[in-house]
Amino acid sequence: MRGNDNDDFRGWRYEAFEERLALSLQPVADFWYDTAADSILEPSSTVLQPTGSTEGHGWTDLATARSQYGLYGSGQTVAIIDSGIAYDDVALGGGLGNAYKVVGGWDFAENDANPYDDGPAGFHGTHVSGIVGSQDSRYAGVAPNVDLVGLRVFDDQGNGYFTWVDQALQWVHTHRNDYEFPITTVNLSLGTEWNANTLPQWATLETDLKQLADDGIFISVAAGNSFLNYNAPGLSYPAVSPNVTPVASVDANGNLSRFSQRNDHVLAAPGEKIMSTLPPAFYGDSSNKSNFGAASGTSMAAPYVSGASVLVREAMQDLGCSNIKQSAIDDLFHRTADKVFDSVTNASYDRINVARALGTLVGPDDFGGAASGSSSVGQLSTTLHVGGTINSTSDQDYFQFTAARTGKVTLTLTEPQQLTAAWQPMAGGQIAGNKLTLNVLAGQSYVVGVGGGGTTIGKYGVDMQLSAAAPSQNFTAVNWGTIDQRNMDNVAISGTDAWFQVTAGHNGRFTAEAFYTQNRGNVDIEIYNAQQRLLGSSSGTSGSERIDVDVAAGDTLYLHVKGANPDVDFRLTNLVAINGNTAAIAGTAGNDIVRWQADGQLSVNGVTYAISGVTQVTIEGGGGNDALTLVGNSAAENVTLRPGSADITASNYHVAASGFESIQFSGSSSDRATLYDSAGDDVFEATPQWARLSGAGYVNYVSGVGSVVAISQTAGSDTARLYDSAGNDTLTASPTSALLQGNGFSNEARGFAQVNVIATAGGYDSATLSDSAGADQLDATPSYVWLRGTGYSIRAEGFDYIAVVATYGSNDTARLVGSDGDDSFGVWWNQRDLYTSTVQIHTYNFQMVQFDGGGGYDAVNYYQASKNASLSARSNYGQINDQLFATQFSGVEAVMATVRSSQRLRTDLAALDFAFQKMGRK
Repeated sequence: MRGNDNDDFRGWRYEAFEERLALSLQPVADFWYDTAADSILEPSSTVLQPTGSTEGHGWTDLATARSQYGLYGSGQTVAIIDSGIAYDDVALGGGLGNAYKVVGGWDFAENDANPYDDGPAGFHGTHVSGIVGSQDSRYAGVAPNVDLVGLRVFDDQGNGYFTWVDQALQWVHTHRNDYEFPITTVNLSLGTEWNANTLPQWATLETDLKQLADDGIFISVAAGNSFLNYNAPGLSYPAVSPNVTPVASVDANGNLSRFSQRNDHVLAAPGEKIMSTLPPAFYGDSSNKSNFGAASGTSMAAPYVSGASVLVREAMQDLGCSNIKQSAIDDLFHRTADKVFDSVTNASYDRINVARALGTLVGPDDFGGAASGSSSVGQLSTTLHVGGTINSTSDQDYFQFTAARTGKVTLTLTEPQQLTAAWQPMAGGQIAGNKLTLNVLAGQSYVVGVGGGGTTIGKYGVDMQLSAAAPSQNFTAVNWGTIDQRNMDNVAISGTDAWFQVTAGHNGRFTAEAFYTQNRGNVDIEIYNAQQRLLGSSSGTSGSERIDVDVAAGDTLYLHVKGANPDVDFRLTNLVAINGNTAAIAGTAGNDIVRWQADGQLSVNGVTYAISGVTQVTIEGGGGNDALTLVGNSAAENVTLRPGSADITASNYHVAASGFESIQFSGSSSDRATLYDSAGDDVFEATPQWARLSGAGYVNYVSGVGSVVAISQTAGSDTARLYDSAGNDTLTASPTSALLQGNGFSNEARGFAQVNVIATAGGYDSATLSDSAGADQLDATPSYVWLRGTGYSIRAEGFDYIAVVATYGSNDTARLVGSDGDDSFGVWWNQRDLYTSTVQIHTYNFQMVQFDGGGGYDAVNYYQASKNASLSARSNYGQINDQLFATQFSGVEAVMATVRSSQRLRTDLAALDFAFQKMGRK
């Protein structure tokens, strides 16, 4: 190995030592500590300590992460499978056993319980251990508070065997819970000469590695230092194992080290010139228990990731996570990593960013960080639970609640994270351990804060309980009866306390409102239950008061009114019940007006409610003439309206309503609405913007909906009227259905006895009409076509192009009437057309078609399509017979016939006052 300008004889000793590392049991590959590492360097300003916050590793942001989240690796143990640990080093605790940092271990080379790093070829395990957990103030490890276990798998000459590594892995599984803090991490800064993305056939550690992964233990393995030998992506073994996290090395600038092996699974970390602990005898003075030197290699990068995994696990535990697996930590590191481009392999690799990983794990703040920015958690009636996260050592969460009644509030900090004595009471009160008590007044708001004490992060919960005071005086109450909804207007409040008794008519929300002119005197209200316990209060100063409490049907309530005002209007409502994600709205015997919006807004006869989070809604109209308005959202909604009822289904909610005489739905272009008729005579009207189906006792209306289908399926003579848009529209109609479509809309009437379609708004509109199986009649003029038969009638007005097809019947007739201008009639044997200046009308397969020329100069053009056809004409009228189809015409000024060479045309022309031209045979 090449030395550098700072190398002395100790550095060259390290180089010679590296050359002797071999795994004699496995001849296919060499077993290494760090074959591409630089020589050991004495401490200087040119080398990097493991944390590296100010000396070149700032891009990992470890120091910032540690100070922000208070994470130092407490409560965990890391197993170092290596050349042992010089545990008498001051930075590594100074001893071995439960009272020290190195709590235990085993020497598999010498088969004893003393895993000391004392061989002539030693140092490596001690150096790796310091990167993980050194407690030195200058050269602190990534997780300085972590405990260590040393598992020695190299002998004094630096020889190692797979059997020893295998035994060490099994030892970790067996003893993982033997110490005060469990073993959560294994570091393997070793490997064999191998470069591939797949396991070698001689891989012998997989069963034990998988067992540790299943135990939830994070396994960090050096990727290998032989990239310059291969110059291709690949990893050493066991780094290539699917059960570990392979770690590549980067330099002080964050670029991949030239020697580091790599592939798309690696996580890169600092690995060049990393300052860490060395055995006391390394520099020749065994009495010095505080030695440091710098080394390079993926062996130095792997313990960096081991330490970082300890910090992440510590944060996860503080945040209440359980059953933590290696895969979760590995995935977090990769999701939050920086990308490093390597020009040799032309690929990018993930470089660890500790601060970003922890920040992503902790997430954003839940509440305001100051009393002035406190977040409201709503009204406290009896009990309320608040949960949040202290997501930095300096974080304080402030929240605000409003007392529904006068009394005492007890707030208790609960698990999973105890933050005893971390209260930040802005409202006074008394603190006793994890409890805070406050005396509160009804209607007043209070701000309370929770902090982490400057040392910890974690989840917390606050359980709040309000014990209210009962009214002290006796009272006489006026009974207002059972309430579903009732208005009591023009009530005079004289200045003495006024009491009113009511009975709840339904389970659910009871709302009491008072409206008055403020400058005539202020009024406050309270609600008590039958035991005279205060349930809620309102003490506003804007001319209105409101209280909402939850009740059961039959409950006795007392409304207490304080103040003086000669004219107060009261509105009492007990129609809304909310239970989790379900809401039920009841109606009254009168005329109700209900409005529901998919964003969670509800209005019942003028009383508004916010019911966000509710996904199942039922609405009853009750008696009277009731009106319901439903407003959708951007989701695709399927709307079904029947006389008196509505059903809306979307991906995130469902609404069912019944008992309403008028229903309106407002939606979007992605919505589909289906409207059904009644047993009587109904009328369906539809435009591109709205559609309405109405009949005796009901009106159903939709607007903004992209697709509307109206279905007439009961007895009655139902009529449909469809209107076009200003653009180009298309009508497809038959005796059973009429579909009008255009840009952004589709309106269809099915089963209606009479259908009128009006296309007068603009654009180029076309229509296709088809007949029934019976005898059908068509009347067509430049302004409309009217197709009718038994049980149906279709009339289309104002279309530019119309095709009418008689396919099913055998006795269909048509009458085509020209305009006042010059028109042209085209005749084929089964097709007869009318062309005017404003419209084209095409008919197919009608047995009899009559042309009426109207005004202007009109012409019949006959294009013979069968043999032995006949044409006979007199002045201005005549007929054409062509096999099964007959054509009559009148009021025409010219006839032109064109025949083919294989056809004959018999003519009978007499007293012609009009022009006739017979074209030559073709």
